[in-house]
Amino acid sequence: MSKVVLITGCSTGIGRDLAQRLSQSGYQVVATARQVERLEALQVALKLPLDVTLPDSVEEAVARTLGQFGRIDGLVNNAGFAVCGALEEVPLPLVQQMFEVNVFGALRMIQAVAPAMRQQRAGQIINISSIAGKLSTPTNGAYSASKFALEALSDALRLELAPFGVTVVLVEPGAIKTCFDATAMSLTQPILTNPSSPYRPLYQKGEQFEASMRHQEPGPEVVSLVVQRAIEAHKPKALYLAGIDLPGRLVLRLRDFIWGVVVKRMFDFVPAEKA
Repeated sequence: MSKVVLITGCSTGIGRDLAQRLSQSGYQVVATARQVERLEALQVALKLPLDVTLPDSVEEAVARTLGQFGRIDGLVNNAGFAVCGALEEVPLPLVQQMFEVNVFGALRMIQAVAPAMRQQRAGQIINISSIAGKLSTPTNGAYSASKFALEALSDALRLELAPFGVTVVLVEPGAIKTCFDATAMSLTQPILTNPSSPYRPLYQKGEQFEASMRHQEPGPEVVSLVVQRAIEAHKPKALYLAGIDLPGRLVLRLRDFIWGVVVKRMFDFVPAEKA
């Protein structure tokens, strides 16, 4: 049987493009979304409703996947969203909701699939992060914090699961042309357009910068191709960049390489026989 890959957040953007691309390449793709009807046009092996903020939904989706295929070879944690605004002004409940999806949702999925992957002594977990997971900028602090957290989880998980034959990969996209930014703007529109906000000049500057960048943004396929390359690599790298220019790539790769070498030497271990 070809590899079974479960992908979260497939209704639009990167998740949808990746699900279709992997399916066309012969993978058994399990595409998921909160509103499963939005997956109707996708040609994949299995479509499931999944809300990563609900433990029962996560457990059911993983159980149905294992029930139909008997294994999960790959998990792609793609579901996520962003909120924008100065940290003083972003509503805390909205930030908490974002962390429920971007961080705790990904962790729920990891905890649900890791036991099966350990038993298989094989598997791959790919977490879709962002360049914002390395670089935090004004009005993007809350979203960056969620991606910084996802990267911290990934770095620890990589070393924890490596002795069991399970690899953990981070993919860091730059600015990608999807509905992601539009969703982020709509969620915090009252903040960003408030004429009496003390941060109004900052928001205006941010709007001008984003407008200048939009015509340069690649589509979601650049991320999908990177994810597929990671899945098909004999020895996948810990980190893949997507849609980021050369100077940015060099800086980030050097930083990650040095840190990765130091931590691996400190925490390398042999698993217990009965694990």
